[in-house]
Amino acid sequence: MAATTTDGSTAVGPVPFKDICGAMPLPSAATPRPSDLRQWVRCYQGTWVPEYHVPGIVAIRESFAPRRGDVVLVSPPKCGTTWLKALAFATMARGAHPPAGAGHPLRRLNPHDCVPFMEMLFAAGCGGKMDTLPSPRLMATHMQHSVLPASITHNPDCKIICMCRDPKDMLVSMFHFASKLAPNISFSDVFEAACEGTNISGPIWDHLLGYWNASKANPEAVLFLRYEEMLRDPVEGVRKLARFVGQPFSPAEEEAGAATDVARLCSFDTLRSLEINRPAAAARYGNDWYFRKGEARDWANHMTPDMARRLDGIIQEKLRGSGLSFA
Repeated sequence: MAATTTDGSTAVGPVPFKDICGAMPLPSAATPRPSDLRQWVRCYQGTWVPEYHVPGIVAIRESFAPRRGDVVLVSPPKCGTTWLKALAFATMARGAHPPAGAGHPLRRLNPHDCVPFMEMLFAAGCGGKMDTLPSPRLMATHMQHSVLPASITHNPDCKIICMCRDPKDMLVSMFHFASKLAPNISFSDVFEAACEGTNISGPIWDHLLGYWNASKANPEAVLFLRYEEMLRDPVEGVRKLARFVGQPFSPAEEEAGAATDVARLCSFDTLRSLEINRPAAAARYGNDWYFRKGEARDWANHMTPDMARRLDGIIQEKLRGSGLSFA
């Protein structure tokens, strides 16, 4: 399927969502933000999801129809979602948009403008906009594997890329993000919700195991990436992603350093320095909110040793026998 961009040209996907469909809808300013994070969520199909996402999740399960070549990016919240969106978009769109080019879409748009969140789109009644995107389409979700519709999880033409992160760092990032929306929230609230399994998109262990097990059962359909490994070798991570989506770097591209160019364009420092991602005055949601540190082991600056041991113990027990660990 082809589409027309804002400049009138015909596009082949993936293309920046905003260029075809306009800005992503945001939650209403009236959406309650209580100080207890657990009051933001509702239990749906055994998972905890943001209250305002529920109508979107229901609509996705009832009506979303993937196309051949679709790629769904998945992560628990605050596990490198913004980075994964940038990496996947830059990798898959590199034919139309060379990553070293000065006019690359990621230099003028935030990664979330390029790859839409399905729950937010469908919750706002805008799910039909997905139909206007050219194939292959890139989309993202925080939904657990058990909540995704069978049209995605049992579809050989649709691929899933999941990014996970050390749960301790995930919670630190979640706290800093949530405190921008609810300044009275405490780190203890975020931590206790995670330990109880009532955190957003939780329980954490169910989220991790769902995609981990799916990747083991069907590695050609589900790619499981680890944030810390991507930090250590982002270029190899880009290569792995490209191979998985069926667009491996050619010898000529390797010789020209294309994989390195993607990693460099999508690096934390590069994206954070762009004008589009700098703090904006009086913004209800700021693009700069998605770029705090991007480091591993920042949890040591926020958790006591006892807290770390407690959460590690819970995660270790829940993941026992799976082959997945964060030791």
